[in-house]
Amino acid sequence: MVWGGCHRGTTSGPAPQAQSLSGMTLPLLASPALRLTVAGRLGGKAIPVVLDVARPLSLVAAGCFEGAAPSPEGTVRAPELAGGFRSWAMVPLPPLTVGASAVSLRAAALSGEQPCAVTLGADVLEPYALTVEPLRREVTFTASRSREAYLAEVASSDAAREAHAVELSREPVGDWPLLPVRVRQGEAELTGPFVLATREPFSRVALGPAEAQGLQPLETAANLPPRTFVLDAVDLSEGLGVRPLVVEAASRWQSPSSLGRLGPDVWGRFTATLDATGGVLVLRRPRVTPPTPQAPDAATGPDTAESSPRNASAPGWQRCSDAHGVFSEEACYGLHVRREPDGGVSVVGAVYRDLPEGGRLHLEPVGAEGQRLESGCGVGLSFPATSRGLTTQHRLPWPTLARTLPACHEALAQARDFRLALFEEGPQPECPSACAFVTENATRRTVCECQPTPLGEGGVLPSRKGASREPPREERELEPEDPK
Repeated sequence: MVWGGCHRGTTSGPAPQAQSLSGMTLPLLASPALRLTVAGRLGGKAIPVVLDVARPLSLVAAGCFEGAAPSPEGTVRAPELAGGFRSWAMVPLPPLTVGASAVSLRAAALSGEQPCAVTLGADVLEPYALTVEPLRREVTFTASRSREAYLAEVASSDAAREAHAVELSREPVGDWPLLPVRVRQGEAELTGPFVLATREPFSRVALGPAEAQGLQPLETAANLPPRTFVLDAVDLSEGLGVRPLVVEAASRWQSPSSLGRLGPDVWGRFTATLDATGGVLVLRRPRVTPPTPQAPDAATGPDTAESSPRNASAPGWQRCSDAHGVFSEEACYGLHVRREPDGGVSVVGAVYRDLPEGGRLHLEPVGAEGQRLESGCGVGLSFPATSRGLTTQHRLPWPTLARTLPACHEALAQARDFRLALFEEGPQPECPSACAFVTENATRRTVCECQPTPLGEGGVLPSRKGASREPPREERELEPEDPK
């Protein structure tokens, strides 16, 4: 391919000692939405490193260099996901490390972004399969394998977890991975190849083909182009997908080979192995039973064996399998707590069953000696009405809580751990999406930190008949200029 040959011609000098990333497990940088970004170092500078399996060339942001960027070693004309080609200046890089491994990347395409970040593309990631664990917010690098090896593994999946293998093809010009996707809105459907994407948190649907099939985008203010679709379902096969989902509308998607991109808002509902070279996406999740006909008489905590941590008002609910294949209500909720490099605490919550009404996962703060902290504040995670598998990650307390609820911020800053306390059906009124919430018991005031969505942070799932707000900066059409 033209871009590949140009890349080899732009570098010079002795190659650094290559070190394999295979076998490494790295934490993803803390973020409410799932993003494939890990910690790295460029020269002596700590930087975020974005993993982008769909980008042919690795990138470096202009903000990584003091003053002007180095003089280009050449120019590469590379294909873009949305169609067409783009010329990139190739600049030399200082030594790059990811985790404990040095990455043999002597030059990268220069991005105009000011926040410093390096994006690793297929030129680095091609030998590897990436397994993403959403609850633990970790990515594991392993050597790419054949599709047949994955199919054999899926066929022997155990009683605790269901496993699905989705075949990937390769785009004929850019060589990025494609997979079949069906999006549905009412009676309208759009089915075809989408790019398997890891860089941005949101999926994106090409505006023209979607409207041609009868899908209606959400209206925007001030005569702006449509920016979002409210979809009833995004499926990879029957029963394997997300419903409902707000996705970006791409008015400038001109690719003849794809209808958009499929992001972590869909495949991140599963433990996912992405092997572009092997040609397969493997999705795993706990098995569930059909909803039970009746609920228990009272809501209790998840550590109570004789009943389930839920609100008794719901008509029924699914039970989920634990690691041993035992089905229970308690296995439907996951919590992972980790200490961040700066000493703070982040929590990740997951719900593995469907949430027809949304729900609230209440947490209990724990002190340094393992004792329950009496903070005077309620704390938890809220989830919107959605299908199973949604996760959200938040620092507790998050920085802006010091301004809004200073007493709660001070009390929660003493916590060294958090435990599951109670699950309740129904949304948190102040926090309509996937959020962390803190309620000051004395005043009953509730403050949230929410995941960004294509509608903005904490956007409410709207009716398709309503008008949306002016699109936020997160919805920029330009790619790949947002490395966060």
